[in-house]
Amino acid sequence: MAKLIPPFESIEQDTLPNSERRVLQHLNDLDFPGLEVYFSLPLVREKKQGTFRSEADFILFHPNYGILVWEVKGGGISYRNNQWYSQNNRGTYPIKDPVKQADGAISDIITRIKRNAREGLLLPIGRNLVFPDTVAQDVILPLGLLREDIIDYQGLKNLDQAALIEQFKRWPQQNSLPIAKADATFIRDKVLNPTFHLAPAIEARVDQIETTLVQLTNQQVWALELLRFVPRLTITGGAGTGKTLLARQKARDLATDGKKVLALCFNKALATHIHDALEDADDIVDGSITASSFHDFARDLIERAGLPWSPPDAAEEKPGFYEETVPTLLADAGTKLQPGYDALLVDEAQDFHPLWWMALDSVMAPEAQVILFADPSQNLYGRDFEIPSDVFSGMLPYPFQLMHNCRNSLEIAQWLNNRFAYASVPAPHLPAANEPVKEHHWTHIDEQAAQLTKAWSQLKDRGIKADQLAILSPYRPENSGGIRALQEAFPDDKFVVSTISAYKGLQIPFVFLVDMDTGSFASREDLWYVGATRATVGLQTFSKLEKN
Repeated sequence: MAKLIPPFESIEQDTLPNSERRVLQHLNDLDFPGLEVYFSLPLVREKKQGTFRSEADFILFHPNYGILVWEVKGGGISYRNNQWYSQNNRGTYPIKDPVKQADGAISDIITRIKRNAREGLLLPIGRNLVFPDTVAQDVILPLGLLREDIIDYQGLKNLDQAALIEQFKRWPQQNSLPIAKADATFIRDKVLNPTFHLAPAIEARVDQIETTLVQLTNQQVWALELLRFVPRLTITGGAGTGKTLLARQKARDLATDGKKVLALCFNKALATHIHDALEDADDIVDGSITASSFHDFARDLIERAGLPWSPPDAAEEKPGFYEETVPTLLADAGTKLQPGYDALLVDEAQDFHPLWWMALDSVMAPEAQVILFADPSQNLYGRDFEIPSDVFSGMLPYPFQLMHNCRNSLEIAQWLNNRFAYASVPAPHLPAANEPVKEHHWTHIDEQAAQLTKAWSQLKDRGIKADQLAILSPYRPENSGGIRALQEAFPDDKFVVSTISAYKGLQIPFVFLVDMDTGSFASREDLWYVGATRATVGLQTFSKLEKN
């Protein structure tokens, strides 16, 4: 039996013209092993004038005999004054030149073979005009057309393997037959019946997930509404519950209302992120939002007030300066300059020392709005967070709590929820990334280097860019075995590298958490939690196993 492509049973025959249906049925029943019949094959031809599309009714291919292109026309067929016509019970009407259609298809096939095949691949390629409703007797055909080119009603009825082989043998390049098996595979897979599979683009998936994650949940929308009526409030929630997103949105809203807004955090990298994000706000709020880290803001105001900024050189004296001396100087500068901010928003408020709240009160207008966003579970600096309701009068002594993780993919959120008792539950409809969390374990630093090299190579092969990956370590990059190993293995790849503490509050599609469990500090659960929650799409951890 001949092999039909597409399969005979998958073709909607009720939609076909009677002429094509009869030809299709005959070829499907034809006993001709090795014959492949391609039905209704679309063709494309590129010319200077543009791209032209057409269709071949049937293409017949056999490695031992070559290729035939069949153009089928139904009804009565006539030709006069260089114009072809078809006749049915509704009358006679002009049709496309079947000779040109068949020859055009041959040209397209030859072009594709020459473009992709090995040099010198030749095989017979011919054509037939199939008029299954006619009897072609005693006709004078136009130039360029022989009686043998036409298969009429009787010719189709009597067409068997031997008759079809005779049609193949009419065309040049018979001495190149049979073509080699590799060439037959090429004709089949690269010209007549190519197959391809487009895997889902990882970049498109990352964009889709991050776009979904940035949407406010119902609980966050409710929190924004609450902030309209409660001027001084603390909002708590685990990593990924949208505290930073809410802080940014509230800062924009207040600035749009004409308020002078001070937006602070402890982490310099997070402050830069918030500042850059707020720079995209509408022109109407330009200049009305000050976004900074606490110490950068304090230094600017202290120096503008003409007060000394003199950090000590001795390491043991620095904590006292930054935690106690700076807020005292800031309070003095606030009293002197009276900047009078209308609103204070603090992200990652659990990082703030209790003494700083009084200093910040001195830079605020008397009835300023105060909104604090905190996650006590991310208390990396050991400052037990308490709502400063004794400093800011009228501040509610209890927080509004966000419950749902809407930052991380479903896989990461579920892993966090299983690993950490205080992790937020996954938000409803959290998108899955099809990126399971991978936990790697090693006993020697060289094993971690090999694991990291393999893990990044796999991501890179899938199209992930280096700037979509953060390598986070408990240690500074210059002291991190994991970060140095990847930088040495891939010197041209510009990864994001950071300590876990410095990256707190930020997010990125992919995170490698390296050097974990290499000491008491690197084994801290809060450090694990902060680092793991930075990943929005894919997370891989690399931790040391203690030898028994």
